[in-house]
Amino acid sequence: MKQAGSVAVAAVLAVMAGGVAQAQERDNTKTNPLSVREINENDIMMKKTLWRRVDLNEKQNQAMFSKNNQITKYLIDAVKAGVLVAYPNDSVNTPMEIGKFAEKLAVPEQTTTLTAEEKAAGFGNENKVDDSWGDTKDKKAAAKKPADDGWGTPAPKAAKPVDDGWGTPAPKKKTTAKNTKGKKGAKPAPVVPEVPKVDSSAMAKAANPFTGVERLNDEYSVLDIKEDWVFDRKRSRLYYDIQTIGIVIPADKNPSGLEQPVAYFKYKDLDKLFRSDPKKFIWYNSQNQAQHKNLADAFDLRLFYGRIYKVSNPKDRDLIGQYGSEREGLLKSYQLEQQLMEQEHGLWEY
Repeated sequence: MKQAGSVAVAAVLAVMAGGVAQAQERDNTKTNPLSVREINENDIMMKKTLWRRVDLNEKQNQAMFSKNNQITKYLIDAVKAGVLVAYPNDSVNTPMEIGKFAEKLAVPEQTTTLTAEEKAAGFGNENKVDDSWGDTKDKKAAAKKPADDGWGTPAPKAAKPVDDGWGTPAPKKKTTAKNTKGKKGAKPAPVVPEVPKVDSSAMAKAANPFTGVERLNDEYSVLDIKEDWVFDRKRSRLYYDIQTIGIVIPADKNPSGLEQPVAYFKYKDLDKLFRSDPKKFIWYNSQNQAQHKNLADAFDLRLFYGRIYKVSNPKDRDLIGQYGSEREGLLKSYQLEQQLMEQEHGLWEY
């Protein structure tokens, strides 16, 4: 009996140990929450994070930027409708305030700046006038200066007497205070506090911040794509796992001459948005208009071209910062494309 009892206890302990081992194994399995098709981290044999710049005006990318079907227009309209969340950077941790997003879409105020030569020539100083003797005088100061009487001194202001109708000045009336003793004075009127005026324009702007003049849809012509180059050893295939997509205003459309990021989005959210209406969010097929594709399928099929401008590195620098010039950065970008392709082909050689 004792032997049978010990065997039963050992069996129970073995079952409990197996359950704990399974539970620990399940806890160790992790996936990337930004991935559309999640891959277990234990199955990832190789991984590199790439950043690509997609110029939508290039011929290969114009199918995503056809008239009235711009992908950037769809994203902006979705944010305005409240069905898509925008983020200020590609870390997509903290959502962007809707008022800040509206500021990014507004047309910047263009103020005219004068050069040093133009300022020295007198441009931009309209308050000063020339007195015909080569000297400039301030208009405001000239307006405040009293009139000259012709002898170099200001003319005195003469007080005109009041006429009584007979050609003589009317005498001044003396005012005497009347005796108001014993008489009740009139009650003062109650003071009514003034109701502050409601700024209807401020209320309308708070309710709908998209009330100003916005940029044209064609000005948002650059996409910033962050993706993982992943080899899944369980499925024995390579994946381009897109993480985020951002809208960037190119330098030639910005008065400052620099690129301006507008907002970033989780590609997982964009995939759901595009697949929610396959007939609306289209990749325009100019060869066969009966075979327009959905934008989500176009990204899966890699029907776009984006130049690599950054690869994950310890100092988080782009290729231009790493190699010192735009030319070297561009050459390194093409070289990286070839290296990734050869590395993928080399996985099947024994």
